[in-house]
Amino acid sequence: MTQFYAPRSGGVKRYLHEKIRYAQQAGGSDEHVLIVPGARSNVTADRISRVYTIASPTVSRSSGYRALLNLRAVDEILERERPDLIESSDPYQLGWHLPDVAQMLGIPAVAFYHSHFSEAYLLPAAARFGKRIADRADRVARGYVRKLYNRYAATFVSSRTLAQTLTDWGVRNVHVVSLGVDTGVFSPSKDAAPARQELGIDETATLLLYVGRLAAEKNTRLLFDAFRLLNSRR
Repeated sequence: MTQFYAPRSGGVKRYLHEKIRYAQQAGGSDEHVLIVPGARSNVTADRISRVYTIASPTVSRSSGYRALLNLRAVDEILERERPDLIESSDPYQLGWHLPDVAQMLGIPAVAFYHSHFSEAYLLPAAARFGKRIADRADRVARGYVRKLYNRYAATFVSSRTLAQTLTDWGVRNVHVVSLGVDTGVFSPSKDAAPARQELGIDETATLLLYVGRLAAEKNTRLLFDAFRLLNSRR
């Protein structure tokens, strides 16, 4: 379950649908159920996967993200599906709700910490009001993350750096699950000359590539600063 899901959303949606694709190709008895917000309530299903959308209000018109507020609908789906395991990819109201539901169902709940939301949103905003406010916001953010994710049996992250950060913040039972690369899609040629020619980049120039959305949580501001620094030293 997650709220980081929209028609034009990126990594979390891709991660979840890759799990569905893997389950379909594996051909075993495991079933995968995905619960996400949408424009209207609906369900699409095949032999081993079901995707439930719950009608939810829009929080960002540009990205299409929605706030999944109808927790009763979530409970009804879980009661009907009776899963063996709940995975939450949400740090907001849904994330707080799911450990309680899992306890009532007698099953474990785990979390995937996809978005380092405190560093991306809360702390940069607080920093504009001075160091005192920024330090207080940092303490609040750490306490929030620690209290929320220690309610789960385990918390997964995609990098060792983030795992160490959460561990330092007091989150217990953190595990690194590195996200793979689809080599059928991403198979770069050893000869970069055609790409350089197409982009008009000289063969002697240093070529840097960023793959991702231009969003605050990607820390792209630091990336642009690094580009400017490198360019100034040429």
